[in-house]
Amino acid sequence: MHVLKTASVLFRFILGLAILGGAIGVFGLMKATREAPEIKPEVFHPLLVRGMVLTPQTVYRTWFGYGTVRAMDKSDVAAEVSARVVYRPDHLEVGASVEAGDVLFELNKVDFEEAARSARENIASLEAQLSGLDIEEERLARQLELAEEEAAIARRDYERARDTISRGAGNEAELDARLAAVRRAERSASALRQQLDLIPTRRSDLRARIEAQRATLRQAEDAVRRATIRSPIAGVVQSVELEEGEWAQAGRVVARIVSLARVEVPLRIPLGAARDVAVGDSVEIRFRAEDEYSVPGRVSRIAPEADAQTRSLTVFVEVEQDPAGTGVLRPGQFVAGTVRSSSPSRQIVVPRRCVRNDRIMIAAETDNPEAAAWPVARRIAESLARGAARSAHGSLAGPDIASRLVSSLSEAAKVEVGPSATSLAEVVAEPTGRWMGTVGVELVEDQFVRVLTDHLAPEVATWLIDADLAQLPESLRAELERVERLSVVRAVSVESLFTIEGEFPELDPVERQWVVVRAVDGRELAGAVLLTSNLDQLIEGMLIDVTLQARGDEP
Repeated sequence: MHVLKTASVLFRFILGLAILGGAIGVFGLMKATREAPEIKPEVFHPLLVRGMVLTPQTVYRTWFGYGTVRAMDKSDVAAEVSARVVYRPDHLEVGASVEAGDVLFELNKVDFEEAARSARENIASLEAQLSGLDIEEERLARQLELAEEEAAIARRDYERARDTISRGAGNEAELDARLAAVRRAERSASALRQQLDLIPTRRSDLRARIEAQRATLRQAEDAVRRATIRSPIAGVVQSVELEEGEWAQAGRVVARIVSLARVEVPLRIPLGAARDVAVGDSVEIRFRAEDEYSVPGRVSRIAPEADAQTRSLTVFVEVEQDPAGTGVLRPGQFVAGTVRSSSPSRQIVVPRRCVRNDRIMIAAETDNPEAAAWPVARRIAESLARGAARSAHGSLAGPDIASRLVSSLSEAAKVEVGPSATSLAEVVAEPTGRWMGTVGVELVEDQFVRVLTDHLAPEVATWLIDADLAQLPESLRAELERVERLSVVRAVSVESLFTIEGEFPELDPVERQWVVVRAVDGRELAGAVLLTSNLDQLIEGMLIDVTLQARGDEP
């Protein structure tokens, strides 16, 4: 029994070894007969960057500032007479719209109407007296005429009596009687003349009293009219101070009316605008600086003095608007404004996002063939470096390292340059062995490849420039031809003159934030290709593939 059990275990062990050996044999056969995978070289893919050709644009100088809206037409309506409020319209509340002439309050006008009636009666009485004075004047004039005739008759009687006495026919008593008659007639005429002379004075007095009563009448009638308080302008009620039954004191403000049809914004802009800004320049007013919606206005006047502390200039912007519309500017509202000069100029403008650290990136042609071939050369150098890394062993030092490297480098180069691999391997074997024998032992494989790539890239670039292109693979020739058409990134230091908000469809209809720039070194920017995408990845000197941005492309 024990012998059978031992034989069973041995049989199973031998069977397992046979199966394992068969599996190993099959694996070896599959490995020996498999086709070697085709190794394709990596191709250099340059960064694709959009660009726009810079051309001078017609621009208007703009200045940015802030201000507070205030109403140009407003009225603090005050009571002009003192009386009690007897009527207030039901709709008269804060925010209600009123037209010029609308009734705001009715005051008690009974006392004013009574004063007007009394003044009219007094005027009628005085005018009647004035008419009677004219009749009296005619009567006195006639009486004076008769009195003077009587005095003349008395004087003739006196002269005749005196002649009679001189001839000795009369007596002195009769002469005295005739003289007394003369004196009486003259006194009567004198009294009448005095009364007649007072007529103009009495007439002037009556006329003055009539004018005084007429003035009283006008005041009374004016008080009656002023007892009805009306809105002097069309606008919106800002405040109401009285209710029915309350006493209105003359001079007290009873309501405030504000018109929104015309408002003014004292806008503070940089002092540098003083030379160019002028009355009539257009202005865009926004509720917030970042808003797209704006309200148009015009510079109506400019303050003569600048603010020395803030170095700003105040321009007064007049805005006409529809009070019933949307986006209405309201007095007291803090707003932002952009003043646009009426005098245009031709300037270079770029999107504001393209100016970074006072520099813009432009695409330039490369005139260095080594620089053009550098990306391809570096890629090939990295492939060679990895081949060298695979052939490295514990001790890299030795006089025959270069000859031993030719074989491994040739194998690595075949993938890149085809039949010319041996020629390239002989060129780079010596510098590779020299480098490996000195510092290679101190580096890990990744460091080995990176540093060796930097070391070999110039050699490979020089070899590519001198190589016979006909002997190179077609894919490599196509890559080199494409690299020759690439552009190199150049950074240009610029001075930002001023910003512009608007569209320049000739450059890009999408962008709205622009900056007027000029090169610090004075170079001409017109015609240059400005790089507008992948800005965070651009490094000066790198090769890129540029596509000119068509109108309407997103940046």
